[in-house]
Amino acid sequence: MNRHEESAHQAAAKSLGIVIGRVQKLVHGRLPIPERHVAADQRSQELDRFRKAVEETRQELEHECKQLERLGIHDPMLILEVHRMLLADPELNEKTVELIEREGINAEWALRRRMDEIQAVFASIEDPYLRERSEDIEQVGSRIMQHLQGRRALPELQPNREPTVLVSDDFSPIDVVSLWRFGAAGLIAEQGGANAHSIIVARGIGLPMLVGAHGLMDEVQDGDDIILDAELGRWVCRPSKALLAQYAVFKHALDVVHEDLMVYASRPSRSADGHAMALMANLEFVEEAAMAQKVGAEGIGLFRSEFMFVNARQLPDAPTQARYYRRLIHAVDGKPVIIRLLDIGGDKPLLFRAIAGHEYAGANPALGLRGIRLLKQWPDILDTQLTAILMAAQEGQVKVLVPMVATVEEMEMVRERVERICRRHGWRYDVPVGAMIEVPAAVMIADELASVSDFFSIGTNDLLQYTLAADRNDEEAAALYPARHPAIIKMIEHTAKAGRKHDIPVAVCGELAADDEWTETFLNLDIDALSMSAHHILGIRKHLARLNYRPEHAGGQNREPSSRK
Repeated sequence: MNRHEESAHQAAAKSLGIVIGRVQKLVHGRLPIPERHVAADQRSQELDRFRKAVEETRQELEHECKQLERLGIHDPMLILEVHRMLLADPELNEKTVELIEREGINAEWALRRRMDEIQAVFASIEDPYLRERSEDIEQVGSRIMQHLQGRRALPELQPNREPTVLVSDDFSPIDVVSLWRFGAAGLIAEQGGANAHSIIVARGIGLPMLVGAHGLMDEVQDGDDIILDAELGRWVCRPSKALLAQYAVFKHALDVVHEDLMVYASRPSRSADGHAMALMANLEFVEEAAMAQKVGAEGIGLFRSEFMFVNARQLPDAPTQARYYRRLIHAVDGKPVIIRLLDIGGDKPLLFRAIAGHEYAGANPALGLRGIRLLKQWPDILDTQLTAILMAAQEGQVKVLVPMVATVEEMEMVRERVERICRRHGWRYDVPVGAMIEVPAAVMIADELASVSDFFSIGTNDLLQYTLAADRNDEEAAALYPARHPAIIKMIEHTAKAGRKHDIPVAVCGELAADDEWTETFLNLDIDALSMSAHHILGIRKHLARLNYRPEHAGGQNREPSSRK
């Protein structure tokens, strides 16, 4: 392709935002390395080189952790902790030492070979999240390699009048935070997928970013004009004047829309006639709380606690978990926080093995041992997490959400454990415990479940796939059945009715919560709260403000209106 021609490409995953700027390439990935044999009498020097590089990398990680702690940015610290543990892992450093000693090769060559061997193991794992954790091995190995070769990890940003878009083969989560602080307008990485740690961090801090931009490093050159479109997940190198003009108009329009929406950040979540329906945020890590606060989320409607476990070398104890939950409580200034208990199954094979002590043997993880079913069989894990949540709850409004509930006995078991833990520690026993309604069986016994629950949270993602027998990860199957299938509406209505009967709040926390075509239905069904990704909240709040409460239109059935205001 002519280097002066416009070139447009799609990326694998995106955050949000648009940047029109200039390229600065950061080549700190897999550069060519020297491969040579080392004489026997020189191998001790080569070992010293490697060990010095490892120690310098350790000090670098320590320094970055301290920097983040001073800034109050905690979640990337979890990832840095993983990197520190990988750095000390004998599978990486001791096996590299063995290659230097046994085969008489230089440190760079030995390290690259060992990285490739470990990553080959990760590549064979079926779970996409864990498969992408090979990025952690790559990032740790690259840090050591940089010290071996005397290269800076992150060069200074070039002074440009236009915004700087940094492009590279990959960015670690700490790279994302550091470059954001240093003034990068946006980032594009050649590697990475939807579950990459870097893109999760970028979404949390509101930095426009693309990952999985294949062919990026061959395509762009320093100083090229570039459009980073993290709204549509695309990037355009050397755009034409006409396209630049179009994007300038588009970006201005987005800015105007965003400014218009920001007016709603301080407004209550009410319909035009004053009917309340709280809008809350779904979070995976504490760093996202800043965005939730910015858009005026009325609390955290779903905190997925798995992130901390997946990134830990060993299962975190109660004090470790409690510190993490406390940071979240403080980050949202006392607003309510709903923490979902671990929802781990065969889809996370390494974590499943860490908890269960054996490999997952089922054919379908979605229908296997997961959520409360798993925790019921390993009560020590459940008690540790409940202790941590209850410990943190002494400092804020915290609720416990039980995933994959299908029986009354499951809720009774969790409630009994909560009460026993509170009595043992002398804690107040007023922490609400709610059921996640995502299994059709739970809908059918919603009346009975409501009698042993303090609240309901309807997980529409799983409810849809279980009710319609359509795997949500299978695009062909999922496309066969509309979300507004009559069965889904009836299930949500039935659950809401049970909640009203027993006077417990009912929320929706799946994808449908952020779909404005459903907002009126939820309003008319007397749903108390919707929980969604933070960036959807302002749009839904604006839409809600235009609606009127019409309970007689809910689900096609007439009923008495609620008095909730």
